[in-house]
Amino acid sequence: MSALSHTGFRAYFLAAVPLVQALWAQRVTLGWLAWEISGSAPFVGLIAALGLAPMLVSGPVFGVLVDRADIRRALMWTSGTMAALLALAAALAGGPGLGKVGLAVLALAIGVVTSAHHPVRMSLGPRLVPRAEVPSVVALSALNFNLARLVAPVLTGLAIASFGAVTTLWVSAALYLPMLVAIRWMDPRDLPAGRAHEGIATAIAGALRYIAATPVARQALVLTAAMAVLVRGYLELLPVMAEGVHARGAEGLGLLTAAAGGGALLAALGKTAGAGRGTGIAPSARAALVGGIAALAALGWSESWAAALGWTAVLGFASTFCGISFQAAVQQDLPDDLRGRVMSLWVVVGIGAVALGSGMLGWLAGPFGLPAVLAAAGLAGAALSLPLALPSRRRAAT
Repeated sequence: MSALSHTGFRAYFLAAVPLVQALWAQRVTLGWLAWEISGSAPFVGLIAALGLAPMLVSGPVFGVLVDRADIRRALMWTSGTMAALLALAAALAGGPGLGKVGLAVLALAIGVVTSAHHPVRMSLGPRLVPRAEVPSVVALSALNFNLARLVAPVLTGLAIASFGAVTTLWVSAALYLPMLVAIRWMDPRDLPAGRAHEGIATAIAGALRYIAATPVARQALVLTAAMAVLVRGYLELLPVMAEGVHARGAEGLGLLTAAAGGGALLAALGKTAGAGRGTGIAPSARAALVGGIAALAALGWSESWAAALGWTAVLGFASTFCGISFQAAVQQDLPDDLRGRVMSLWVVVGIGAVALGSGMLGWLAGPFGLPAVLAAAGLAGAALSLPLALPSRRRAAT
């Protein structure tokens, strides 16, 4: 945890703990409000999609702006705006009411701000420590995210049940405020001068050229897409596995979600313990990629509920282990004035691949059943990903 020895990153990390809790809490609360307002599962899905879709469109644009802006002011803008939006949601929900249109507009606005926040956080953290400690930043951030992934939905559910959605929204807004205070201790590296005159499209093209010309970054994005399409695509279909395959209902869904989250947490803890060792894509990450995809086949062949829980935990571990490894490989030698753009494209690849994978697996599961689809996808995916994951002599040299 060497990154925590630096005052600026320590202040950022301690403020990021409640902020990430708020990110998860607002997703759960807005979903609950969508159900309360409409009683419609498609509308709940629409609200969730509106919160994510802007990352695919506005994310790279904000990545360009982050590479030109005062990163501290950008963080203040994203955190302050998110707190204001949640406070507005709480005031409207507790007063005249949001309604379907109001909630949809609010979810879209939150999605746009979130698409700006991702390149800000991915650019700021590495600039608060020496380059050699960037993997520690990535691993600690992933640990924070996966702890929140386990804890925040439970606490949010308890808060909604005990105090109501309006109070929960006010608390979520307040959880962004520590970051506004912590900014005063952050002193990120300055960006190189120039490039501010570039157009948005030209700047994004520059990031694409960097990825194409950098073997580690190029391969990390390809492997991220492979993992996201199959493994993370399955993790979006846990309700189908819980009820459609094993008839375990909501309780089963909770157990599967906890299994995936537990595996992810173990991976984050392991990467935190080993962060900073070596450069490039580690052999362990390549093995986790192929092994994780192959585990889909084992999951498809398994008929018992216990095996489903176990293999889902393995897939949660593999997904997070690879995600941290690939992001750290990209971030390690990434120029500071390219971080916002390149990492926003990394987010686009991840989200787009998950959407493609979950849609493809779900569509095929209709006529063939999810177990058969997972078995076939695991075998075919492992065979296709093995050549991608094996380090060539040229890659090893880089």
